[in-house]
Amino acid sequence: MVTEPLKQTHLAGRTKGLRPSQLRQAERLGHRRHPQGTGADPLTLERLAELVLDLEQPLHLLIDSRGLCRLLWVGPLSESGQLLSHVPGSSRRRSGDQRHWRLISCLKVNSKAPLSPDSREAVVALDLRPDSWLRYPCQAKAGGNWTAAAWRPDPTAPLGWSAVGGDQLHQLCREELPGIRSTDPAALPVPAATDEERVLLLTLSGSDPHRNERDLAELEGLVRSAGAHPVMMCQQKQSAANPQTLWGTGKLQEAALEARRHNASLVITDRELSPVQARNLERWLDCPVMDRSELILDIFAQRAASAAGRIQVELAQLRYRLPRLLGRGRSLSRQGGGIGTRGPGETQLEKDRRAISRRIEALRRSTRQLQEHRARLRDRREGLPRLALVGYTNAGKSSLLNALCSRHEHKKVLAENKLFATLDPTTRRLTLPQPAAAARELLITDTVGFIRDLPDALVEAFRATLEEALDADLLLLVVDLADPDWEAQLKAVQGLLDQLGCNKPRQVVANQIDRCHAEAITTMIDLEPQVIFISATDGTGLKGLKQRLERTFWNDPAAEEDREVVPELPTETSTDTVALQTPNEHAPPWPN
Repeated sequence: MVTEPLKQTHLAGRTKGLRPSQLRQAERLGHRRHPQGTGADPLTLERLAELVLDLEQPLHLLIDSRGLCRLLWVGPLSESGQLLSHVPGSSRRRSGDQRHWRLISCLKVNSKAPLSPDSREAVVALDLRPDSWLRYPCQAKAGGNWTAAAWRPDPTAPLGWSAVGGDQLHQLCREELPGIRSTDPAALPVPAATDEERVLLLTLSGSDPHRNERDLAELEGLVRSAGAHPVMMCQQKQSAANPQTLWGTGKLQEAALEARRHNASLVITDRELSPVQARNLERWLDCPVMDRSELILDIFAQRAASAAGRIQVELAQLRYRLPRLLGRGRSLSRQGGGIGTRGPGETQLEKDRRAISRRIEALRRSTRQLQEHRARLRDRREGLPRLALVGYTNAGKSSLLNALCSRHEHKKVLAENKLFATLDPTTRRLTLPQPAAAARELLITDTVGFIRDLPDALVEAFRATLEEALDADLLLLVVDLADPDWEAQLKAVQGLLDQLGCNKPRQVVANQIDRCHAEAITTMIDLEPQVIFISATDGTGLKGLKQRLERTFWNDPAAEEDREVVPELPTETSTDTVALQTPNEHAPPWPN
């Protein structure tokens, strides 16, 4: 076997306390060359086993496609973090040669111990995308025979690895095992690819299991509204949060393995992340990370159709991303006068920060102009009563507007079973015919839906849009009564309106009366005695709603409310349903 010195060989791990002779032995092992592509040098492995007995520590060789040892790691792989960060002159994200790198592990175990990879070690190994992984004990059997096991990456396997061979050590080192060597990286077993981006959900759960289930369903709905596909969920009980990552080390290792096993290209969290937390999570998971607030902004960017909507979305995105652009913060500035602030000139970071700040100021001016323009439009509408449809996202506001005002198909607004399907405000004229007098008219405006924990930057950026609701004469607060979480949604909308300083009269309109439970109806009547029950899809209660509007704006005593406003409750039991609910077609793909 030919040997040649290799200056790039790096010794890392538990190297403290090693004797000079042990260090020299480790360096000599790192200088030996192994077969290219696959296999290993048997003599090197036997000496490696002897060194494990001497050190009483596991040893791991990282070998590239040329057969050169790039890293000798002392100790468990679970302590290595990102192995590539310990390789001299190597980039952690460079993946060209990593498809054919090998990990050779030597452990101090007895002959009966399994030679299977540990899940934590599999996380590290999958992060490197090696071509194969050879494991063997450091104790030979009777007669000097050594047993070994070869593994290859397999995202569908429980540990992320599948066994491809088990035999004598010298035999495995010289043979090209089936399924190990692959010149085509695409030949590695991965889940079937789709056009949708594959997303792993990383969540923190509280003490209420029903609350956790509803929050997870809402996050899943947001992901699907953005056009992505959730493939897996990793959940951790919320306890004392780690300020650096929010999630524990063990859970992050599990999430990293699941992301690679399901071929996820993005990780989305249900908690808002600070810039430092986002960077730490990306280092741990080796995958782009997005929090819930950024996901909402991305959905808004997709749905913005008008020039005003695009301005508001861009303003919110820049305000959100500016602090995340700052590496170490303002201490990097070289324009100050204190000690340590002088430098050769501006950094690229400072230039980007200044460019974003100028853009934000320009967008703020455009937003103020937009507010003035909308105010002038509202002044022209003086004389007509004004309504505003507000409520939780996907509560049925657009469907109600179409049912009341749009008889022609081309005049209907977009109404989809998606979160934030409507972004730009739309105003329609509602005509109420009178038998012996002129028709009465009023204006109805459809606004963007609310959601709990809405980012402050988003609320501030969309204030021009929400002014349509703040300046209306009456707010129709639409509630989806078929949603199991409708009470929390109603409370969230009421709280957000109070936060915006809206003191206009509010009329609660309970939608989806044809699909809700009878218990929800009785609860709604107890909370809001003046509630109006409707179904925007089949027209139930619309006549009564129009009569209520006539009584409110024109004080018409002749306009008596229709019986459809309050539906008849089932007489047998309060837990019966008014109509069968449609099952959720987007059920989570993961087991409960």
